Amino acid sequence: MSLDLELFETYESGKTKDTLRIYSWDPPCISLGYSQKLETEIDIEKAEKLGWDVVKRPTGGGIVFHNEAEITYSLITGIARLPAGLIPSYKKISGAVILGLSKIGIWAEITRKSKVENRKSKIGLCFSYPAEYEIVVDGRKIVGSAQKRGRRALLQQGSIFVRPTDHRLFSVLKKPHDPENSISVEEVLGRKVGFDELSYAISEGFREGLGIEI
Repeated sequence: MSLDLELFETYESGKTKDTLRIYSWDPPCISLGYSQKLETEIDIEKAEKLGWDVVKRPTGGGIVFHNEAEITYSLITGIARLPAGLIPSYKKISGAVILGLSKIGIWAEITRKSKVENRKSKIGLCFSYPAEYEIVVDGRKIVGSAQKRGRRALLQQGSIFVRPTDHRLFSVLKKPHDPENSISVEEVLGRKVGFDELSYAISEGFREGLGIEI
């Protein structure tokens, strides 16, 4: 994620290069959105005992458990390459992710405003709630994303839920959570999905859906 930020800052400085990174995590790590406070969200002693690092993302959003049961994507591109405005740009990028998921047989959709509850009342775990612009299958969140925007550059980081997180990990959270609002790639497909298969599908979705050389 530090490299994501470095690439964003390089783009912001005028050295333009559209970049898509897709990666997994070893050792595992808990990331918090840039506006979240570690002391109010995470029991750091419990996290350390379970072998989890804790970091802050340069983007917003809620808590994500990153490990080999999850794949992270990051897109660094120009704001001018996407529709104007925060939500339209999210929806355009979400459309590319949805196209990628369709290549392995997952038929996802972008949440509509009428289906989304007030986000301000929700808790700190990313996959506990879908926001207006995010990706769901049968109303359950399968991808969580957040942005950082500069004068000319945009960084969007997203987490793709590959298989269910071990519920014992939720003991590190200081606030309640509802994992029933999420669903994983493997739960939808009913089979195992490897990193190479999913990362290739997502990269193809970005290539075709955004129409830019990455």
